[in-house]
Amino acid sequence: MAISESLQKMPLAGKVCCCFAALQALAVIGLETSILVIVLQKMENVFASWSSDKGVAIYFLLLVIASLFGLFLMVGGVMNGDTIQIIGFCLFNLFAMTLAIFRFYQVRTWIQADIFVGFEVYPMVKDIMVASIGVMAGMTAVFGILAYLLYIAFGWEIYKRVGADLKIRRMYVNYRTLVFLLKIDFFVFLGFAVSYIILVLKSSDPEFGITVAFVPVTLSVLVLAFWGLRRESVATMWTFIFLLCGSTAYFVYKCARMYDPKQEAKFLTQRPMMTYYTVISLVVISATLHQAVSCLANFGYGLKERIEITRGKRSDMEQIQDYYVNAAGDRRMNLEG
Repeated sequence: MAISESLQKMPLAGKVCCCFAALQALAVIGLETSILVIVLQKMENVFASWSSDKGVAIYFLLLVIASLFGLFLMVGGVMNGDTIQIIGFCLFNLFAMTLAIFRFYQVRTWIQADIFVGFEVYPMVKDIMVASIGVMAGMTAVFGILAYLLYIAFGWEIYKRVGADLKIRRMYVNYRTLVFLLKIDFFVFLGFAVSYIILVLKSSDPEFGITVAFVPVTLSVLVLAFWGLRRESVATMWTFIFLLCGSTAYFVYKCARMYDPKQEAKFLTQRPMMTYYTVISLVVISATLHQAVSCLANFGYGLKERIEITRGKRSDMEQIQDYYVNAAGDRRMNLEG
């Protein structure tokens, strides 16, 4: 029932966004599947010819998961009236497109290195890879326009949730931004760990077990951070900030290790993509660290209480239909029909 009501009240731009996000996901999954099938059929030694193994499969996995994750972000943002998540989705879509561009150049180099079938296979997958990039680029532009329309449409809903108090609104924006960044952290950390394990490490490497353990630990830390943010737990947020600083050191170490002459053989093929992914991870961590400190500084100033007052039918600080909250934190009747 709640979902049905949300769909009925969803603005037209929101419905179009969700449909386009679903169409993009289907198109990207179809194109990526075609590339993988062609390569597997035409190049029997696909997993042996690449020095780090399984490169095509990893790119396929990353882009498919990115498409589905992007759909999750867009639908969640529209259903919850979360303009920050909708804008963040546009940036995430741009990031996924850059991954597709990296894939294009690396797969081209790898395929053409096979003197037996490389020049036969590359023309077959080239147009499909370009089409995948084109779909993401075109849809990112469309999503940017629709995000602006949704920003206007949802502006009044945000006012009804947190009122006219500029301080509360600023704290609310910080809160929503951190919630969004925690979701992005999960994708970035998981993507890096899986890529590093499959493309670079071997089961005999000492780092293998540590990197595998990194995945569930990261998930637990992000869930803990979200819980601490919702409960305004100072101790939990300080723990999260400390762990974020440790993650920064970890990624800096990984980036430096890629350029260590002793490790050159491991990273020679994958260095450009893994360096880019590491830099993106550091940017996301830095943004998360900044927002975590900002949200921690806002604890105890009334945002938690305001959220509890305005939490209505939707799951996370969503709009209420019967009243809005004024600058003093009091509930007032909503006079809209």
